[in-house]
Amino acid sequence: MASRTSISGGQFTAVDIARLRNGRPLPARAKTGGAMVWHRRSMKETNRAFSADKRATAARVIISVFALLVLFYFSLGIMGAMGEDYAYSQRYAYYNPVEVFNALVEHGYNALASITRLWSQHDNTWIQENVPGYWAIENRAGVLGVTLLCGILLSVAGMLYQNVFKNPLAGPGMLGASSGVSLGIILLVALYGTVALDMVKERYLFCYGFGALILLLVLVAGKKLSGKGKPFDIITMLLIGSIIGQLAGFVQQYVVMFVFGSDETFQNTVLELQQMLTIDTSALSWACLGVAFAISFIPVYLMRFRMNALAFEEDDIRLFGVNSTRLRGVALLSGAIMLLAAQIHTGTVGMVSMIVPFMSRSWFGCEFSKQLTGNICIGTLLLLLCRDITDLIPFVGDGLGIGVIVQVVAMPLFVVIMAKHLNSWE
Repeated sequence: MASRTSISGGQFTAVDIARLRNGRPLPARAKTGGAMVWHRRSMKETNRAFSADKRATAARVIISVFALLVLFYFSLGIMGAMGEDYAYSQRYAYYNPVEVFNALVEHGYNALASITRLWSQHDNTWIQENVPGYWAIENRAGVLGVTLLCGILLSVAGMLYQNVFKNPLAGPGMLGASSGVSLGIILLVALYGTVALDMVKERYLFCYGFGALILLLVLVAGKKLSGKGKPFDIITMLLIGSIIGQLAGFVQQYVVMFVFGSDETFQNTVLELQQMLTIDTSALSWACLGVAFAISFIPVYLMRFRMNALAFEEDDIRLFGVNSTRLRGVALLSGAIMLLAAQIHTGTVGMVSMIVPFMSRSWFGCEFSKQLTGNICIGTLLLLLCRDITDLIPFVGDGLGIGVIVQVVAMPLFVVIMAKHLNSWE
C-alpha cells in the first residue's frame, strides 16, 4: 500500500515532503516523469523513515544538551570583571573544575542539612577556608542562568521574524522596541546621573516602560492607518516602527550632545548600561525576565504547529482555515518582546537573532517545532560561549560588553552560512 500526497500538481509521499521540508533534494527517481512527479513507498517504509528522522533529531538534541551542560560546568569557574562584586573573590578569578565540583557538593550538603536537619551546616568561616569560590560560583550561576534565558529569547525572536517575512535578514528590532531600551537608559542617566548604575528598579521601569510604549504606539497607529474594520497591515506596522525608532534615535543624540556635552562620566554610564557590563541577578531581575519570557515564549510554543503556516503564501494559509494576520501578529509581537527583554538583561546582542536561525534550519530542519528546538539548543550554546570569551578577556574599566564578542564570533559564521545557504532559502 502506498502513501501519496498531491502538492502543486505533483504527487509526493510523506517522506518526500519531509525531505523537501528539511532542505534535502528528492531521490533521482522521484524527479523523473515530467511535470507529474510522483513516488511510491509502502506505509512501512514511510513509518521507518519518519522514525529515523525522529531519532536523528533526538540525537542532535541530546548532543546539544550534553555540550551545553559541559560548557555550563566549566563556565561556573570563570568570574570575569564581575568577580570583584562576589564575596571572597576578585576580578577575572578562575576556579578549576575540581574547585567548582567541591563548591557544588558543599551547596548540596548545606541544602540537605537545611531540609532534613539530620546534621548541621558548615559555618561561613569553615567554608571560606576549605571551599574556594563557594559564594562566587553561586553568583556566577545566576549570571549564566540569565544568559541562557536571553539566548533562547534572542534566537527564537530571530526565527519568528525570518519565518514571517521569509527573509533571512529580517530581525526582531524592526518594530522599534529596542530603541525604547536605549531611550529609557539615556533618560534615566540624564535624570539621575551616575547614580543610575545602582537604580535597578528605576532601570527596569524606564527600559521596559519605553519599550512597551513604543510597541503600543506601533500597534495603535498600525490599527488606525489600516482602516476601520480591517486587519492589521504588517507593512504599515513596520514603517511606523521604523519612524518611531528614528525619532527615538534623534532624542538620544540630542540628549548626548546637548545635555551630556563633554561629560565623559555620563557617557561612560550610558555605555555601561547599554552594554550591560554588570548583569543583575536580583529577585527583581528574575521576576521581570520571567514575566517577559512567559508572555512571549509560551504563546509561540502553544502555537508551534500552527506556525508552520507561515511558510506558505497568503492564499494557501486561508485554505487551511488559519487567520494569517493574527498568526503573524502574535509572531511579531512575541519576537519584539523577546528582543526587548534580552537587550535589557544582557545588552546589545541582536546578532544572535540573525545567525542562530540559519544554523537551526541547517541542522534541525525547517519544520517549525524542529526550528524551535534547534534555536533553543544552538542559541543557548552560542551566547554562553560568547559570555565565557567575554569574561576571559581582561579589559580596562568594568570589562568588555558581550555584544562586542557576539559581533566578532557571529559575523564570520553569518557570512559563511549566508554564502552557503542563500540559494537553499529561496
